[in-house]
Amino acid sequence: MRYTFSEEVKGELCQVEVLSIEEAQAELIGYLKGKGVFVKTSTDSYISLEVGFIPAARRIMTLMHQLGVDKKKLTLLKNRLQKKRVQVFIPTNILTKLGISILEMPGFIEEDIGLFGAFLRGLFVSTGSVTDPARHYHLELVSYNESLLEQVSNLLTCFLGISGKISKLKYNNRYYIKRGKDIQDILEVIGASRTAAHVEKILTSREIKGDINRTLNFLSANARRTGDSNAKQIETITYIDETIGLENLPEELRKVAQLRLDNEALSLSEIGELFDPPLTKSMVYNRIKKITKIAEELSRKDNNSIIKKPEY
Repeated sequence: MRYTFSEEVKGELCQVEVLSIEEAQAELIGYLKGKGVFVKTSTDSYISLEVGFIPAARRIMTLMHQLGVDKKKLTLLKNRLQKKRVQVFIPTNILTKLGISILEMPGFIEEDIGLFGAFLRGLFVSTGSVTDPARHYHLELVSYNESLLEQVSNLLTCFLGISGKISKLKYNNRYYIKRGKDIQDILEVIGASRTAAHVEKILTSREIKGDINRTLNFLSANARRTGDSNAKQIETITYIDETIGLENLPEELRKVAQLRLDNEALSLSEIGELFDPPLTKSMVYNRIKKITKIAEELSRKDNNSIIKKPEY
């Protein structure tokens, strides 16, 4: 059976080593808050916890075993698409054992980023999804409990500086983020180190490609500007040559004009390096400005007037 990218991430999370009883508690609370449903009948009461991913059901059973809690019953379900879901029926005394209420998040989770990460791991495996970052960046958590998502959002901002959004669905609420670096940080804090490294590799690759494209665009734009500027300078110098002749320019301007005509592709800095001693870009630019001014004065004169050698 081929897993989706989200299922591969969840499979990795279901293999994360649990280092303490507190971490096991926090992760199981994440599952309960995400998919737990309190059921009360005329003869019994229990918590139904349904997951659509068999490794997640195994993970829940492992966590319950670590905490000394036995299941009441376990059921395997199939839908029309033959997708398997697992229902775990848990005694209600687990709420007392874990020290949690149906509505509120335990305070110890809000005070420790490691335990919050474990809680978020259970919540993500039971209600979350993440898109393959090779396609686009999107991670979300879905819950009918909007206040739970608001608490998660506030804690992610507090611990990691991540700012997500909450939107309403038809029957649920959704917390989502669309920034690659934020997704990487969340994957790291919940224990999906391998996937986080994969996301980082994609982010780095795209950043390098972006830098290369920006550099090429800058060089291309700069080359176009330089080419346009050079063409205007050559047009101006050619006009003067055809009107009064370059030999009638002052020596310092004539040499710049001739070098520009002979070296159409060179920049002003490169033109300056042809002099002995070399001229700075600013010095060459100022001389080009003087040449342009001469051309402008010539163009204003009546074509029938006698062109005299300008004095400079």
